Amino acid sequence: MRQLHYLLGLSITGLVVLACALPGVAQEETLGGTPGAETLFLTWFGDPTTSIVAQWLEEGEPLPLAKGAADEMSGFDVPGVYGITIDGKADDWDGGGFEVGFLAGADGEIYDPADLSAKAKIGWDGRGLLVLIEVRDDVADESDDPESLWSADSVEVFVSTGVGSDQRYQVLVSPGADNNRDGPQQWFYDYRRDRTNGDVEAKSACTVVKGGYTVELLLPWSNLGIDPQIQEQMGWPAENNQIAFQFYVNDRDGEEEAKGVWWHKDRDAHEQPESMYGLRLTDHAGAASVARAEVMRDERVAELVVWTDAGLSGRAVTAKSGDVVIGEGVLEAADGRAIATVRLNDPPEGTRWGTVIAQVDGETVAFSRPMKWMTARQPDDVTVVCENYPVGDGAAAQAISLTTTTRTRPFGFSGRYVHRATFDGLEPGGEYVLRIGGEAGEGHRFRTAPATATLDQPVVFANGGDVGTSEYVGPLHRQAAQWRPLFGLVGGDCAYANGRTPSRWVDYLRLWRENMIDPDGRLIPMLCAIGNHEVDGSWGQPRERSPLFLALFDGRFPEHTYAAIDFGDYLSLILLDSGHLDAHGGDQASWLEKTLAARVDRPHVFTSYHVPAYPSHREFEGKYSELARRYWVPLFDQYGVDVSFENHDHTFKRTHRLTGGERDPGGVLYLGDGCWGVVPRTVATPEERPYLQKAISSRHVIRVTLDGARRQFLTVDEQGRVLDRYGME
Repeated sequence: MRQLHYLLGLSITGLVVLACALPGVAQEETLGGTPGAETLFLTWFGDPTTSIVAQWLEEGEPLPLAKGAADEMSGFDVPGVYGITIDGKADDWDGGGFEVGFLAGADGEIYDPADLSAKAKIGWDGRGLLVLIEVRDDVADESDDPESLWSADSVEVFVSTGVGSDQRYQVLVSPGADNNRDGPQQWFYDYRRDRTNGDVEAKSACTVVKGGYTVELLLPWSNLGIDPQIQEQMGWPAENNQIAFQFYVNDRDGEEEAKGVWWHKDRDAHEQPESMYGLRLTDHAGAASVARAEVMRDERVAELVVWTDAGLSGRAVTAKSGDVVIGEGVLEAADGRAIATVRLNDPPEGTRWGTVIAQVDGETVAFSRPMKWMTARQPDDVTVVCENYPVGDGAAAQAISLTTTTRTRPFGFSGRYVHRATFDGLEPGGEYVLRIGGEAGEGHRFRTAPATATLDQPVVFANGGDVGTSEYVGPLHRQAAQWRPLFGLVGGDCAYANGRTPSRWVDYLRLWRENMIDPDGRLIPMLCAIGNHEVDGSWGQPRERSPLFLALFDGRFPEHTYAAIDFGDYLSLILLDSGHLDAHGGDQASWLEKTLAARVDRPHVFTSYHVPAYPSHREFEGKYSELARRYWVPLFDQYGVDVSFENHDHTFKRTHRLTGGERDPGGVLYLGDGCWGVVPRTVATPEERPYLQKAISSRHVIRVTLDGARRQFLTVDEQGRVLDRYGME
C-alpha cells in the first residue's frame, strides 16, 4: 500500500541553520529582495566549531481556486432548544439539539463501546450554548488534581467566537463516578485575548449510571462577549451567528495507558484555535455528524479518508469543494468501523481545490481545512555569502569568503518553502557575517563554537523547553540573549505546531529572530530535541507525521530523531526522542549505550529530551517517564552522564543528584521540566517526591556555564528574577 503523508509532509537536509519565515506577502520583510527576514535563525547539523547553515521559509505563489470551489467552512446547524434544566439528565432534550454521533481517536480509532464511547447533543438558548454528552465507560478512574482532570476520566469542551479565533476557553469536567473522589469536579482554562467580560463561568451537572455517565453544561454567552438579548430573537444577523466548538472524552483504566475520543479530527484545540468546528446558531438542526474525515496526500494524489460506525457500511461518500464534486466512494467495513478512501480528482490546470466537504448519502458530516498547500511555483534559489567579521579582518587565522546557493524544498504541504545554504571549513571560535541575496549593510553576525573551553573564557548556553508563542516568550528570550550564550537548547515542544500548523512555526521563528540576538549583535543558534507537539499524533508515529520539524531539522536527524553533538574537546550533547517517532528501547537504547561509552572521557556529557524520567507535575508512573527510567537511566548511571535536561511538565525542577533514583553525591542531576513560555502547572513537593530538591510553578530559562570542570546553573523567570542557583563539579 502506498504510504500517505498527513496533509503536511516532506523534509530536507543540511549543518548550522539560518531560517526565515513569513505570514503573508503584504507583510514580508526582505533580505536584499529575498522574503523572510523576520524569522532568521541559526542551528548546527555538523561540527559546531567549523560549520554553519543558512535557512529560511518563503511562501509560494498560491494557485487560484477552481471554478465553484471554496475555502469557507460553513459549519453545522445547531438549533435553539428551550426548557433545558442543567441537571445531568437527557429527558428534557426530548429529541432536540444537533447530534454528534461519532467520536474516535487518532486515525479514526474506536474502542469496545462499553470501554469508551460517547455521543452528544448541542443546542442554544438565551443563556448560552447547551451541551449534553453521554459517555459509556466501564471503569471509573478520575484524577484528584483539578488541573489534571484531562489525564483520567473526564470531558473537555472548547468554545470560541469562530474557527481560528483567539477568543477561546476550555472547560473540563470529571463526573464523580470514581468512589475514591468526592463528587464531580470542574476546571477552566482561559485562552481569551480579551477578558473584559470577566472570568470564565460555566454551569455543569453530572449523573452516574452503571457503565457510564452523563455531563450537561451551560456555557454562558457572556464568556464570549455576546449579548444574550440577541439570542432571544431566535437567529442572529448572518455575519454574527457562528461560533466554534470542539470536545474530547478522556478515559483512564487503572495502570493502562489513558486514551480518548474526540469530534474534530485534531485533538489540540487547547493550543490550536483552528482545530474546532463552526456551529451556525439557527432555528433547526442540521444532519447529525456521524463521521470523521481527513484529507491525506503523497507526491502524486490527495485522498479523503472517512471513518464512521460499521452500521453505515455500503453508504455512498461524496467529496465536494464548494459546489463541485471532486471524488466519490463507498464505506466498507474494517476493524469494527466503516472506512472510505476517496481519491480526489485533479483540479483544472493552474487551479486548486479549497475546503473539502465530506458527505454520507448527501448529508454533510465533516470538513477539512482549505487545500492552500497547492502552490503555483517553487521560489528561486538564493545566493548566500559567508565572510569574516569584520570583513577583511586580517587577524583571522584564515580569510574566509564563501558563496553558495540555497537548496529550496517544500515546508511540508504548507504552501511555504525552505531555503537552506550550508557552509563548512570555518575556523573554531571565529566571528563571521552572512549576506543573503546580495543584501548590503552589516549582514547577520554569528560565531562558531570554540575548540577548547578555557577558564578565562567559560562556555555559556541557554536551556529550556515548551516554548510556544505567548507574550512571555519574547521577555524570556531577551533574558537569555543578554548572557551572550553560544546557543539555545530547546528540549521539544518548540512551536506547538503538532506537525500540521505551519503558521505556528512562522510565529515561533519570528520571536527567536527578534529576541535571540546577543548584545554584540550576533544571532544565537538554536538546537532542538523533538517533543510531542512536533508530531501529528504525539507518540509512536512515523516520520511522515512530523513534516514541519523535520523540514527544519532533518539535517541533524536524517534517519532517527536522536543524535549526538560534540563541541570541541569539552562538551557532548545527546539529544533523545521520548517515544514520539523513535521508541525508547531497541535501536535508540543500543545507539545511546554506544554513544555514551564512546564519550566517558569527555569533561561534560549532557542529555536533553522531552518527557522527564523524574517528573515534577505529571504522575511518576506515567508511561513515557517509566520508559525513560527503564531504558535510559541505567545507561546514564553506568556511563557517567553529568546532567539530563528534562521538559514537558511546564514547571521548574531540580532533583538531587541521583543514581538509580536514589540520592548519590556523584549521580546524575535532572534539571528543567520545560516552561520557556507556556502556562506553568502545579508542582509536587519534595516531601511527596523525595527525588526532588526544588520545584517551582514558574516560567523560566536556564543559563548553563561551563567553567573548566565546574558547571553552574542559573534559572530566571521572564522578569529576570532568580529562581535557582546551583553549581556542581
